[in-house]
This record gives sequence, structure tokens and C-alpha cells, in this order.
Amino acid sequence: MAKPDREQLRDDGERLLADWGVSRAATVEELGSHIGRAAAADLAIAYRLGALAGEDSVEILKRLEQTSTDKGVRREVKRALYRLQQRGVHVPAPPPEPASMAIAPSIEGYLSPVDGNGDQLVWLLKPRPDGLAHLFAMINDPEGLREVDLNVVTRKAVKQVRTQLAEQHDLHLVAADWRYCDFLIHRAFLWARARQTPMTGDYPALRAQILNEPVAENLPPLALSRCDVAAVKTDVTLLGRSAELLEEKEFRTWFLGPDEVKPYLEEFASIQESPLVLNEFQQTERMRATVQRAIAERFGGEQRESYVRRMYEMAYFFAATARPERANQALAVALALAEGERGGPNIPFCERLVQTSLAAWSEVAAEQEAERAKSSLVVTPQQFAAERRRQ
Repeated sequence: MAKPDREQLRDDGERLLADWGVSRAATVEELGSHIGRAAAADLAIAYRLGALAGEDSVEILKRLEQTSTDKGVRREVKRALYRLQQRGVHVPAPPPEPASMAIAPSIEGYLSPVDGNGDQLVWLLKPRPDGLAHLFAMINDPEGLREVDLNVVTRKAVKQVRTQLAEQHDLHLVAADWRYCDFLIHRAFLWARARQTPMTGDYPALRAQILNEPVAENLPPLALSRCDVAAVKTDVTLLGRSAELLEEKEFRTWFLGPDEVKPYLEEFASIQESPLVLNEFQQTERMRATVQRAIAERFGGEQRESYVRRMYEMAYFFAATARPERANQALAVALALAEGERGGPNIPFCERLVQTSLAAWSEVAAEQEAERAKSSLVVTPQQFAAERRRQ
């Protein structure tokens, strides 16, 4: 079967962009937020960026060229950069190839975004005569190192794994300073050992196979090297619009679990079934107070420090995927949590996450209660009162 030609792939990409709600008049920033989701879409995005003259287009095209594993996409990026250059846009020349005899084999680091449970993938790659030494680690904040393994693979196999993660699980990894990646794995190892968290793999022995130098200590969050902290602190609108972060696909797993919301849902039920006669306003006020307490508690204590670190990691991921606005919003949340001790109140991102979690689990609980009521012939006073309120 003949391979699809360039125009057909671009048309396929345009259909994907349309399905994702990306209009023909999409901005450079909006186009950049969708790179890495599908090769056909990346090709269409590269073609569009070639018609949007500006240095921001060049920046996203360069990022796409570095991260894409598809040859057709990289060729389209080169065409787009040439078109921009012809229109007078400055396109930096690629750095000269270093002399191989003068530079030792370099180590590469890669990071995934942090999911709703605090899990993150961290990779270290080191060239060897027989291929690449691939150190794989799954870490959790704050539980620590969960799994670590080392395999010798080919460069092609690494690209295939990244492509598979992206296409089947919508999970992307971005390049990062290997020293920072090494620091994250080691810190997670120390956390797990202190907490006696079960770990799979002999981390010290596996690390010794690729690294013999000491681990860097107390490295600052990598996001601080990509974002302007002073500008983020002075722009109060970034924190005010931080709830928009939950619209990004990387935050789709960020919600509170059933055990976390259970005490607050029980309090909701207690308020509704209270023998005291409460009018609708009183019930609403008591439930609102419960929600505010949940926001303070879920983002307070040890969890506050963990969420600070998670938001720093997300800020770097967004910066590395050419989404500066989202990076600054995530950094604003991290700074607000780090500087305050009240947890999540007055931080829109935290408030929205708790509110949507409580609403979702409340709906689940209501559906479960309705199913139990259908199978029961006995109507309790609380059920009767609830039914009267609904009527």
C-alpha cells in the first residue's frame, strides 16, 4: 500500500485540529499547545506556522523539530522555517556539530508531567558501545521511588517507546537537564527509604552502572530556569486565572480520590439530614464552609509542600512544550502555595480542583443511593425528607 502523501497527511491533521476545536484563525500560542498529540496534526501545525510571520512561530517550530520523532514532520518544519526566513523573519542557524573526539558521550534526561496521584516518569540515557543505557524510574511525590530498572536499548527503540506512550497513553516526555533528573530519582529514593515505601529494583546498584559521580544536592526547581519569577510575582492576573490550568490535558487526572473526599461528603449528608430545621440559606452556608475547609486541608500540611513541588514540575513541562502562559500560571500557583500556610483558599486552581472533585463524587454517591433505594422496600425518614426537598 502506498504511503499517504504530504497533502493527504496535512488534510488529516487539519481534520484532527478541527475535532480538537482549533480554528483556522488559531493563534501561534494555541497551535503550540497542541504539538506532540499526533504526527498528522504536527505536520498541519508546522505548515500553518510557516504562514504566521514572527519569532514566536520560529520558537515553536524549533521545539517541534527537536521533539518530533516523525521524519515527515521534521521536513515540514524545515520548509516552514525556510518560508519564514524568506519573509524576513530571523531564524537562528543551527549550532555547529561538535568535534566528536573532543567531547565525551553526553547523558540525556527526560521528564513526564506529574499525574493526579503525584507519579512522574524520569529517564536517564547514556551512550554505550553496544547501544544506550536506559535508566527508567517511576517516582511519586511525596511517597518516593516506586520502580527503577536499567536496560541496554537502541536509539530507535527509545523513539518507539516515546511514540507508543504518546499515541496510546497521551503521555509525553520532555528533555531536561540530566543532573536534575538524577537528583529527582535520588531524592525519591531517600523519601521511599525513610517512609519504608516498597520499591522495585536496586537503585544504588543500577545507578552505579551508568554514573560514578555524586548526586547533586538541593537543586532548585528546573522551572526557575525557564520562567521569569519576578514577572510572575508582579502579574496578579496569572494566579487569578490559574483555574484555567485544569483545562489542559495534563491535568485530566488531577482530582481528589474517594478516600480524600469521604469526610466532607459525610458532612454534606449530615447537614442535609440534620434533625435541626435548617432553611436553604443555612444549609448552603454550612456546606460552603465545609468546602472551604476541604480546600484548606487538602492543600495544607505535608500535602502543601508536595503540591508546591508538583506545580513547579508542571510549570517546567509547559515551558518545555512551548506553553509559556500555562507555565507562568503553574508557577504562580507554586509560589502562592509556598509563600502561604493556609493551603488552597484564595488560589483559584486549588478551589476549582476541590469543588469539581466534591461535585463529581457527590453525584456518584447520589446515584449509588438512588440504586439502593430502588432495591429497598423500606423508606427511611431521611429518604422521605430528601424526596420532599427535591419535589
